[in-house]
Amino acid sequence: MLIRTNAPVFGASDTLPQRAKEWQVSFSYRGLTSDDHYNGTQFQYARKANDTYVINTQQLYDLSGTYYFTERWSASISIPVVNATWAVPTPISPLPAGPRAEQSSSGLGDIIVSGRYWMLNPTKHPRGNWSLGFGIKAPTGDYDVEDSYPDIFTGTDNTEKVVDQSIQPGDGGWGYVFDIQAYKALKHATFFGSGTYLANPRDTNGAASILVGLGIPPSASTAELQENSVVDNYLVRVGAVFPVKESGFAMSLAFRIEGLPRYDLIGDSHGWRRPGYETFIEPGFIYSFGKQTLSLYVPIGLVQNRLANPNDTGGAPGDATFPEYIILAGYSYRFPPPGGAADKGAAPMPAPETPLPGTP
Repeated sequence: MLIRTNAPVFGASDTLPQRAKEWQVSFSYRGLTSDDHYNGTQFQYARKANDTYVINTQQLYDLSGTYYFTERWSASISIPVVNATWAVPTPISPLPAGPRAEQSSSGLGDIIVSGRYWMLNPTKHPRGNWSLGFGIKAPTGDYDVEDSYPDIFTGTDNTEKVVDQSIQPGDGGWGYVFDIQAYKALKHATFFGSGTYLANPRDTNGAASILVGLGIPPSASTAELQENSVVDNYLVRVGAVFPVKESGFAMSLAFRIEGLPRYDLIGDSHGWRRPGYETFIEPGFIYSFGKQTLSLYVPIGLVQNRLANPNDTGGAPGDATFPEYIILAGYSYRFPPPGGAADKGAAPMPAPETPLPGTP
């Protein structure tokens, strides 16, 4: 799945560092390789044994900036850049399958502008608070990138065609981002939770699905899957941060689930999509020094579930690859307000992880 990530960093200090007229600039990286196939929750051993599995690699670089108008109000912009590949053996039969034909894409993703409001006064509630956020996703990324690859059954017709939906930099639709975050600091740990949902009202975007590109003839059950759907995405995290006293270091452990639903929250859900979700256990490490913070999170997969496509009249779970783990790395720098200075050793405010168009 392709989801933009600004890994939340919950402060190692006892107070919230957000100040009026303060800037924060962040750079984050998300990298993964998906090559384990699941049909529903069932691992597809035959595809591994026969070397017919897809290899999906995704790298996402995100530059974001946040300005705090007050201690409670802030606005952010996130600018992602995508570099991804998708490769399947062609011809896939008879066995042994042919060499993998790689599709690739890269470029600017969909930019998101968002705002956030902390519901409690941070000055009066420094050890516990919750916030609501809302954003707009602009369709700035290409959603119909083409590359040369052959027919999956014959290994011929090596021509320019639309690449797989999961590696497209954008989805071709305007979207709405809904976000909620909360935390509670106790003596030795800070507990947190966050949830983000990206709603895409547009139905399909007109780009040919991978079924067309691979030369899979339409059938009664796939007649509605010839164009790519503009899909919703979601992400939920619940966990705790454990600071190492007066060192600037902190460790975290969280439960994470990310994916896309069978049906969109707003609008129709026609076209090709790979609905599903994956759950993770997510260890992490954070180091704060002065106005800077470094973070590293490594979500490790627990449960993978490929759901049925809503427009497949057969109703059976589909097939998709999932990663065994994900690498999430981040760096942020805080610019204190004019005439002020950043709290020494304070960590930045929790930053949201915002879903971007993608599929398992």
